[in-house]
Amino acid sequence: MRALSRDLLPLAMAAGLIAVAFIAPVRAADKAPGLRPATAQKIELGYVTGVAYYTSENDGYHVVATLSVADGAPVRVAATLQPEQAMSFSVPGAPDGASRTVEIARRGDVLTVNEPARLVLN
Repeated sequence: MRALSRDLLPLAMAAGLIAVAFIAPVRAADKAPGLRPATAQKIELGYVTGVAYYTSENDGYHVVATLSVADGAPVRVAATLQPEQAMSFSVPGAPDGASRTVEIARRGDVLTVNEPARLVLN
């Protein structure tokens, strides 16, 4: 039994290291910043909610956002973004409050959705 564990332990460790070598790059790609093509991102602007996605085309990134209020009719907005371009949506706040804004920005080949809680103004 002792010889069996001595023989199998190095093989098990090698198999584990090989598995990590193949899985780690895939997991790193999953955590890459920004939105991936044809993957929906939820948008929440207070009482307005929706989703946004994009596809990469020859003339730029085609961004589509569909927004709606509760049971209201949805509104679809589309734009083609080139590098360093952005589009935004805002909902007015209370008379003495701030509006809420979501920005969809293309920085190089990365598309990000900045929600109000995460929006950083430089």
